[in-house]
Amino acid sequence: MAQARPAAGFTLIELVIALAIVAITTSLAASSYRGYLQRGHRAEAAQALLAAAAEQEKFHLAHGRYGDRLDASAGEDPPGLPVASRTPGGRYLISVPTATAAAFHVVATDVGGDPACNSLSIDESGRRTATNAHGADATARCWR
Repeated sequence: MAQARPAAGFTLIELVIALAIVAITTSLAASSYRGYLQRGHRAEAAQALLAAAAEQEKFHLAHGRYGDRLDASAGEDPPGLPVASRTPGGRYLISVPTATAAAFHVVATDVGGDPACNSLSIDESGRRTATNAHGADATARCWR
């Protein structure tokens, strides 16, 4: 009698196990990648706020008060800050809710769906704050 050769290929169970491993690995990688993207957007917002604060100090030296208008060009009347009102990625809106002769407050508000860092801000003393979507303090998490 001739001996039967073992069949070549994969069984259905082996294929299902391999697909399950790939699915789990992919879900872990996707969530990690999403976290890195959010951290990048937060860093972009923080950089925009720091640039706005630096421009506020230049404006104060030139005009004796802080500027309350963004997206201004050189020589415009009334003068304003040459800072974009959106971050380069478009995930945060930058605004100046307070600008007087002695104080300013610049805020970056999330429009891209990051509930952990809904709002970041900086003021004339360099104090940095952040809140999440529920209004709770998130400064340590957002200003890394």
